[in-house]
Amino acid sequence: MLLVLFTLLSCNKTKSVLYQDNFETYLIGETPGDPWKKTGNGIVVIDNARSFSGTKSVHFITGEGYKNRAFLGIDHVFPLKDNAYYGSLKMYVQNASPDGIHWTMIQSSGKVKGEDYSSEIRYGGQHNKQLMANYETQGVKSDCWKHSNIKIPEDKWFVLQWYFNGNQDKMQLWLDGESIASLTVVGSGEGCVENGTNGQWKFPVIENVLLGWVDYQIGGGTPNIWIDDVIISLDEIDN
Repeated sequence: MLLVLFTLLSCNKTKSVLYQDNFETYLIGETPGDPWKKTGNGIVVIDNARSFSGTKSVHFITGEGYKNRAFLGIDHVFPLKDNAYYGSLKMYVQNASPDGIHWTMIQSSGKVKGEDYSSEIRYGGQHNKQLMANYETQGVKSDCWKHSNIKIPEDKWFVLQWYFNGNQDKMQLWLDGESIASLTVVGSGEGCVENGTNGQWKFPVIENVLLGWVDYQIGGGTPNIWIDDVIISLDEIDN
């Protein structure tokens, strides 16, 4: 009876996982291919310089400004029935972007239901390397934020987990298993550069997830980032 129950629970957990990758099947020096899609002029390659599990991970080298971003994304598991998902990854940041540089490391986007614009929901950071939530739109102007006083770890592996719910306009972030309550967003944040959405964070019908690094300003140098053990799931992920 216990064996049957364990088997059923294992099957249900497997079904809830939409995609996972530990990057062990790729060759050193190659950019991960289908279903991954690379965007930006930055470098995205498999290497064995660092890994959280196994012997390989993805190395991101991003340049200054948006065009030199380094991202990998997937879209083949979207859209989702309830327009919500959990994500998890292991990250190593050798040198985070300095003060004055706004960066993104996790993003999902898509068209906003009932509106004539699309939106992007992001986790990244700004002010003295502190983590932040960010909301941006294409078609109207917004660029909204919610800050924390938690700095991104450097020169060590850490775990990032996130939850995006497009139907509830809700996003959450965990660092090494601890919820960062100040970066939970439901409907609105602390402010916006422009008022095209009246301060509201209207989430999209999620079409993708992008992982990596982008500096939106010049002056941040060339951050080196490694990512390993990516999981995208319908249910909360145990790490």
